[in-house]
Amino acid sequence: MDKLADQLLLKVHEQELTPADWQHVLHSLVHSAALCFNEIHREDEIIADALDREQVESTYIGLGLAVPHARVHGLQRPGVYVAFSRLGISWPAEEAHLIVLLIVPWENPEVHLQLLSRIVRWRKTLTEAELYALAEFPEKLEAILCTELEV
Repeated sequence: MDKLADQLLLKVHEQELTPADWQHVLHSLVHSAALCFNEIHREDEIIADALDREQVESTYIGLGLAVPHARVHGLQRPGVYVAFSRLGISWPAEEAHLIVLLIVPWENPEVHLQLLSRIVRWRKTLTEAELYALAEFPEKLEAILCTELEV
């Protein structure tokens, strides 16, 4: 099997998220990610799985981080789509500032766990000030995440 780095698609959203309810934000991020990763034909499947998971348990991790995720049958490559909200998005459990959407192949559940653990570990190393500073420069945040996720 290829290294995760050889498989992963990564995109950091270029703009500040507009404050809205978490469901609206999730729909918007799934749409943007589906376009970006050329998976627009799977958008409904991705949003349905992400919403189902959120109903079971909030994907708010802590430290201002929410990691909504979906596992999709037949997906060729995992994708990570990152967005930031300085004002915060009211996620079911807390206020999220960094939202990291994971879209992974159903057939490869270990990729989901790998990505999730790396993202949480990376976030724990940042102070709030460092996170806000990175949010000003999406290309810098993308470069750091590439390193952290071994992209």
